[in-house]
Amino acid sequence: MTKSILASIMIGGGIFTAAAADEIHVSIHNPSSSDRMEEVVEITGKKITSLSGKPVRITDAAGQTLPSQFTYDNKLLVFGDFPAMKTTPLIISIDEANSSVTDTVCTAQIRHDKQDDFTWENDRCGYRLYGPSYRQEGGKVSGYDIWTKSVPYPVLKQRYDDHADYGMSYHKDFGSGMDVYTVGRTLGAGMNALMDNDTICYPCAYEKCEFLDNGPLRVTAKVTCYPETIGKDKGVVETRTVTLDRGSWLNRTTVSYDGLSEKHPITTGIVVHRQNRKAYNIDPEKRYLAYVDLTDNPANGNGAIFIGIVNPTLPDSISYVPLTPEVGDAIGQLQTFTEYAPGEDYTYYWGAGWSKGGVKGMQAWLDSLKKCYEDLRQPLEVRIEE
Repeated sequence: MTKSILASIMIGGGIFTAAAADEIHVSIHNPSSSDRMEEVVEITGKKITSLSGKPVRITDAAGQTLPSQFTYDNKLLVFGDFPAMKTTPLIISIDEANSSVTDTVCTAQIRHDKQDDFTWENDRCGYRLYGPSYRQEGGKVSGYDIWTKSVPYPVLKQRYDDHADYGMSYHKDFGSGMDVYTVGRTLGAGMNALMDNDTICYPCAYEKCEFLDNGPLRVTAKVTCYPETIGKDKGVVETRTVTLDRGSWLNRTTVSYDGLSEKHPITTGIVVHRQNRKAYNIDPEKRYLAYVDLTDNPANGNGAIFIGIVNPTLPDSISYVPLTPEVGDAIGQLQTFTEYAPGEDYTYYWGAGWSKGGVKGMQAWLDSLKKCYEDLRQPLEVRIEE
């Protein structure tokens, strides 16, 4: 579950150029008693920035090449295994032959032919957020949507194309998963929203979406929402930066608001459907919350969708809140509540997995959410050697 957690960075000084040295030696230390396997780690610093835009190769002690990617903000990502209480040495070198190819696992798209859907995915799950034309046509859906996956390679573009060109509905599983999750006018699978007193100020669709990273190991999107009225403030604009890494069940989302003049509660939540009204779990220490959704047609053998939110900064409270009135099959929402002050950044993790795509039951899902929180509290330590 911790695959996309950001590592803490301890960087050696000095300016590096390819002509001055052939290799950069890096050590990644896991100080915890928990293995960190198949995880994306960030490496930053002046030496790394000087390599941005150049083809590089990252090798481990056995000489094996590890998947890597430069990000929009000059971080070098590496994907690997980092055993508990061990230090893993890596070597970064210029790949003169440009032969180090990393398979694309994380990717995003905007489907202008389908209501400007913004969809993104990694090897674990896919997600959707509705766009401008959806809102302009009167759509009301607010929260994040889920596209289940049972294969590790990108499939969402193919699903859209097959749906449009061959009538192969993406609501049916043709071997890679499907869209069988219902959102409606709710927080869906982990949406955030400001509140005015006890009323959720639901955002509806995005206005602008900019891809900052689009694979192979990370998707990062800057999402700007339509101006909304929050309390006495008109024209409040929400901006989200959503990041999803290879190997992770969870997205990292950082939210801020422009035009807000006073504090408001901010909530994140998961919709609860009548098909599985009691299948939610709230951690007593407020570190995470989870729900098992039985899909929009449980009798069809669609499996179960496991949804979770992890709070790196503990919220003020978490509770189940009934929906009044109910929204279709949605009878309530599992919600966190935190006070948000103007100018702050609010960060949390959210995501989903599928019983047919690697999640082995609710207890395993809860264990993963707990591990995610613990890994956030004890991050990997990255050092560039002098």
